[in-house]
Amino acid sequence: MSAITAPLRRTRPELERSAQRHLRVVEEPAPRRTLAYAIVMIVVFGVAVFGTVSLNALAAGASVEARGLEAHVTEAERVYAQLVADVAALEDPARVRAAALEIGMTAPGPVRHLALERNLPADGALPDSRTPDEAADPLKPMLSAER
Repeated sequence: MSAITAPLRRTRPELERSAQRHLRVVEEPAPRRTLAYAIVMIVVFGVAVFGTVSLNALAAGASVEARGLEAHVTEAERVYAQLVADVAALEDPARVRAAALEIGMTAPGPVRHLALERNLPADGALPDSRTPDEAADPLKPMLSAER
C-alpha cells in the first residue's frame, strides 16, 4: 500500500453545479453611443478653440489700444515740455520789461514813502468836531446789546 492517497474525483453532476455557479448567460451588449460622444467631443473642442481664439483677439486689440495710448501720452509729454519752455521764455524779466516799454509803460522813478496822520475815521480816530461820547455811526447804539 502506498502512503499517498489519490485525490477525490468529482462526479459529473457536481462539476455541472460548480460550473453553473460561475457561468451565466451573456446578453447582447448595449449599443454604444459613439456618434453622440463624438459630436459632444467635437462641440467641446470647437468651443475651446473658439474661446482661445477670441481671448487672443481681445488681447491683441487691447495691446493695440495700449500702444496708441502710450503714443498719445508721449505726445502729450512732449507738448507739456514745449509749453513749460514757452512759459519760461514769456516770464523772462528782460522780455517783460521790453513788452512793458512797447505799450508805453515807463521805468519806475525814485521810491518815496508817505507818512499818514493817524486821525482817519477808519483808524478809529474821532474828528475834532465830535465828543468821545458821541457815536460815529447813528445806527451803532441801536445795534448794540445795551439799548
